[in-house]
Amino acid sequence: MKTDTHLLNKMFRGILITNAISIVAGIACVMIDGIVTGQFLGPDAVTASGLLHPVVMLINLVGGLLGGVGVMCTRYMGKAQQDRVNQVFSIVLIAAAAYAVISAALIYLLAPWLGSVLGAGTGDPKIVTMISDYLRGFAPGLLFMRFTVLLSGIMMLDNDKKRSMMAMVATLISDAAFDLLNVTVFNGGMFGMAVATTLSNVVGFSVIMTHYFRKNRVIHFTREGLKIRDLGDVALRGIPNAINMGCQALRSLIFNAFLLAIADKTAVAGLSIANNAFSIIFALVLGMFVSTSILSSLMYSEEDRRGLEHGVTLAVKITIAVFVVLGFLIAIFPKPFAMIFVKSDAVAAVDQGAAFIRCWGIQFVFMALSFPISGTYQGTMHLRQSYFIDIMREGVLPVACVVGLGKAFGLRGAEIGFAAAGILTFAITVLVPMVYNKKLPVKPKDFLILPDDFGARPDELYEATMHDINEVIEVSEEVRSFCTERGADRHKANMLALFIEEMAGNTVQHGYASGKKASVDLRFVYHDDSGMIRLRDDGRPFDPIRWLEKNSGDDPASGLGIRVVTGLAKDVSYMASMEMNNLVITL
Repeated sequence: MKTDTHLLNKMFRGILITNAISIVAGIACVMIDGIVTGQFLGPDAVTASGLLHPVVMLINLVGGLLGGVGVMCTRYMGKAQQDRVNQVFSIVLIAAAAYAVISAALIYLLAPWLGSVLGAGTGDPKIVTMISDYLRGFAPGLLFMRFTVLLSGIMMLDNDKKRSMMAMVATLISDAAFDLLNVTVFNGGMFGMAVATTLSNVVGFSVIMTHYFRKNRVIHFTREGLKIRDLGDVALRGIPNAINMGCQALRSLIFNAFLLAIADKTAVAGLSIANNAFSIIFALVLGMFVSTSILSSLMYSEEDRRGLEHGVTLAVKITIAVFVVLGFLIAIFPKPFAMIFVKSDAVAAVDQGAAFIRCWGIQFVFMALSFPISGTYQGTMHLRQSYFIDIMREGVLPVACVVGLGKAFGLRGAEIGFAAAGILTFAITVLVPMVYNKKLPVKPKDFLILPDDFGARPDELYEATMHDINEVIEVSEEVRSFCTERGADRHKANMLALFIEEMAGNTVQHGYASGKKASVDLRFVYHDDSGMIRLRDDGRPFDPIRWLEKNSGDDPASGLGIRVVTGLAKDVSYMASMEMNNLVITL
């Protein structure tokens, strides 16, 4: 029997949508603030927003470390270890709450000092006041923002991606409404803009929390078995997110100081416009990074080479089809994007913003590939390679190119520096796998760094996808032959074949709504009288362990294959997550 990629594609799309939503939810309000600020509060407010950018990135840095929770939860879900999923989720939730409260208090208390430090280079007291006002209004919303981002990223794993979308829509609509009320009714300035963001995050958090009143949710908060070391494992997998945010904060500080030294505050306003124009796109492509790392982590834990190859191919194709095209469009038409974030009569700020946007567009076209490739390295535990690409892309190359060319050729050189950094990022993304694999990567799967013996040997592996009962019967017969050819006794081979027939047959016949095409993936590894069975489908939830408990006293012939195989197994684990049934049996 052949396998298809329907479930893998569906899983990746779901993970991508959910993670993109969660990341966008944390950035979109800032972008909306940028639009309203530029259109109603003027170029000085845009400059203040640009000077604030590194502080916002630093605030999100620790939150980025905790973003590794998705990878860790997926790894345990792939093994169907429900208790470990809950423990990791719970310890991260506690850590996120503590961090948000402490950082909010510090930001609020230090707002005047931060305003004077960040705005000192402008020599404009008005800009200094704007910065401190915004920070005071922004701080109270940190707890709600952190929880919204964290919980949104878990929703797909908990079979509720629709609520993530609802939360993001509610957050964006309320932020836009509160922003407009601030500038048209209350005249609250930058403080009012920040309060609007805080209130909108409260709205988004309220929508997210309705999920946790559902009785059928999979992931629960628990106080039992919490392990501090899990925070270290989560942080290890969240380091790339933290690198992105930390490098962005550092380079923003450097760029702002450098532009004020070689030009004036209009250059900082132009860079702020470019930051706002690309904020959502960078959030989406960061969602690609996180999604690729989650899917590759799942495939890597299952030692599924075919799944890894398909996952990286799918991620690269989406990146080229969507994100590279977006980069080209923005580079070709920069001025309309610039005018979204500042009044059109602020000619100098519009022109400078358009110049930066054009060069950022070129940069983005070349750097986009690095996100899914770096995410794949993170998911397959090639962390040094992932960190190296992220640090070069987000920190070393942009700073070196912008400052180097800026010193040599002034403001125009600084603009060109962004495009140059993108080209060099592409070169490094190709160079890393070429060094390790000793060949030029041509196809997406060539970017993977895996030992030759990774995964089950072809002679030990049987895979199939079943869509109807006829295919189920055909697969069960092939499993019987597969086992006997590898030395299994006739009884065991018959029971394994019967198990596949009963489990997959029940799913294709009763697990789907009328008219919906069934799809059940089987991965069976067998050698030396031991092995592993993994069944995955996107039908109605069905837990065979609970089924056995409820039907233990019924007709013993009913579900005979399920009873015998689960009785022989060393471990049987089931979990309904990512809108999939996942059953793993270790023989």
